[in-house]
Amino acid sequence: MLKSPVMFTPIRVLSDNGPIRVELARWEDRMVVVKKLRADAPFLFDRLRREGEVLKKLEHDNIVPLLMTQDNMIVYAYCPGVNLAEALEAGPLPTKRASRIVRDVLRGLAYAHANEVIHFDVKPANIIVRGEHALLADFGFAKDLALTAITSDDVMLGTPNYMAPEQFRGERNDPRSDLYSVGAVLYHMLTGGPPYGGNIIRFLIGDRSVELEPLPAYAKALAPIIRRSVAYLPEERYQSAEEMYDAVDGLLS
Repeated sequence: MLKSPVMFTPIRVLSDNGPIRVELARWEDRMVVVKKLRADAPFLFDRLRREGEVLKKLEHDNIVPLLMTQDNMIVYAYCPGVNLAEALEAGPLPTKRASRIVRDVLRGLAYAHANEVIHFDVKPANIIVRGEHALLADFGFAKDLALTAITSDDVMLGTPNYMAPEQFRGERNDPRSDLYSVGAVLYHMLTGGPPYGGNIIRFLIGDRSVELEPLPAYAKALAPIIRRSVAYLPEERYQSAEEMYDAVDGLLS
């Protein structure tokens, strides 16, 4: 990674959430995405530094590439496309496109898990899509099992609509939590909203009477995959990203 100061020409702000700003910028002859801490927040600085450390381990076609880290910022390659959350504002996606997007996400997760990294924040806003191709972004909540933890395991990090029940309880050590999130994203792509709707908190705290609303008729072939991936207990889900990938790929084939 580069250590000397570099200059960026800001183009536009992509997000501005309190002390962290994400900008599209130009660096020399290329477009980049700069994630920068703008305030004195030691905990957030540690998280940003850890995000850079995690991403140094990961180089995969379905993960947004890290270019450099420097002081209070990390710099990603710019990947043309839109985040999936924006794409879903127009409504559900066709089954084949949704399946191909999920397949790409699972490729990236299989690679990350093999390198002892659990993402823990798989959701539409963290998936970049271009047509039917997808890349996984934002490892800010990720856990590297090979590194010393900087967050207590009883701290809840993530987004409840896409968060596995054990993650909601603060448990951050199971790659199958990511597979729950992938199933939740697939359900959203096919129905227009995340699973369990307004009853999601009841489900997450253990109310097993909460039922999953059925998929539309055109997507029923994917119902067994979704039901298994968003099961309450990790042992009821797919046991690896590769296993879930094979299930989705089998339908596409």
